[in-house]
Amino acid sequence: MENAFPKSNTMRLQKNNGVMFYVFPQLERLGFVDHGFSTRFGGVSEGYHRSMNLNFSNGDDEIKVMENFRNFAGALGVDVKSMVLSDQDHGTCLREIEEKDQGKGLIKEKDYQGIDGLLTKVPRTALVTQHADCIPLFFADSKHQAVAMVHSGWRGTWGEMAKKTVEGMKTAFGTKAEDLYVGIGPSIGPCCFEVEQDVLVKLQEVPSWKDQDVVFQGNEKYRVDLWQLNKRMLQDAGVQESRIFVTDLCTKCHPQVFFSHRIHGNQRGSLGGMIAVKQEKI
Repeated sequence: MENAFPKSNTMRLQKNNGVMFYVFPQLERLGFVDHGFSTRFGGVSEGYHRSMNLNFSNGDDEIKVMENFRNFAGALGVDVKSMVLSDQDHGTCLREIEEKDQGKGLIKEKDYQGIDGLLTKVPRTALVTQHADCIPLFFADSKHQAVAMVHSGWRGTWGEMAKKTVEGMKTAFGTKAEDLYVGIGPSIGPCCFEVEQDVLVKLQEVPSWKDQDVVFQGNEKYRVDLWQLNKRMLQDAGVQESRIFVTDLCTKCHPQVFFSHRIHGNQRGSLGGMIAVKQEKI
């Protein structure tokens, strides 16, 4: 089955108990982080949710979705009860997660709304965001052993979500940008992210924008490189270029492996990005 998965020069495909997911080797080498980005393989959902759907709000059987989360958590080596789900609305709001928040969105009701980024330094607390083309951003502060998991589509990019996460971690944990490692995970790539002029004009307002991010397609269509725009935004915020790892996996190019809103529309499941601090700091 592994032969059906796209090869990547920046991420490694992992298989654990039938669950297939991708990791950044550079984040693994930090030693204090568990993380991963799911694929469609390893769950129990059926039909167009097949099989690893990690979303309760898209018409799937909730019992099967919960089983999917158990499978995903087990494969990544975390307790499903420690998972905390975001409540995304394509905005730029962040929430610091405490130990009492564990389980929210899964076994507890969420008491927050409009949260596209989660951050914590609480050990064994797994932060989860949901995706189907939008960019997952994995943050790890090597000095304070703090992490963040972020959802950022074009609206989040326009709102400088990556920069706001750097600032949010500084406020919460004293994080310095130069101590951060950031992975830009599987999402719609510059090969496929096509927009019309109204969206292009908004993205050109981002201070980190460069004209090299866009290719004119004709008929008022443009292809935009959100990966590089987010990378430069992180650099402008002080993150070292050598510590930013950009995926080469486009979700739209590989709909057999990833859910893609541009391909599947609303008849699809959702992927999950997860990051956690492994244990107490030594």
